[in-house]
Formats: sequence, structure tokens, C-alpha cells
Amino acid sequence: MPPAPKAEDRRRNRVYKSLHRPLTYMGIERKLFIAIGVSAVVMFNLFSSFVAAMLVFAGGVIFGRWVTRTDPAYLSISFGRLSKYKTRYDAAKQAIPKVEIH
Repeated sequence: MPPAPKAEDRRRNRVYKSLHRPLTYMGIERKLFIAIGVSAVVMFNLFSSFVAAMLVFAGGVIFGRWVTRTDPAYLSISFGRLSKYKTRYDAAKQAIPKVEIH
């Protein structure tokens, strides 16, 4: 087992909450909000029904708030370029990563 790091060897980083807070509209991550709005407009144009557009928008808002509250980075990770890049984010991982500076 490796020895515990000394107090002067520990790394301390300042964290600003405003930098890590997701940008939201109505409590929904902004990219998802735009997708919900576009989906509602498409439904209105497709079916010529304001009720259908409102149902899609209301359902999307409920889903969007749930996803944003559960894990704000979920959509960008799950839908964005998964085939090209290695996953770097794991919401379930609780261990602090080991950082080496060379």
C-alpha cells in the first residue's frame, strides 16, 4: 500500500459553482430546450394542430427537467460523438482520480 501523501504534497483547486452549473432555460439544459421547441413547431406544421404542439412541448419539458436534474451532462455524452471518442465521464464513479504532473 502506498504511503499517504503529505499535507504539502496534496493538490488543492479552487472550484467556482457558477462555472460548473449547466446553462438552462426553464430548468432544462439549453440544447435540449431548443430541440423540444423545434419538435413542437414541427408537430404544429405537420398536423396543423396547436394542441399537438403543446402536448409535445409539455411532455418534452417534463422529460427535459427530469434529465437535467438527474445528470446535466447525460445528453451531451450519450448522443454526442460516442463512436469517435473514448468516454471520459462516469456519473457513477465516486473515486477521486489520481493526477500526475510531469
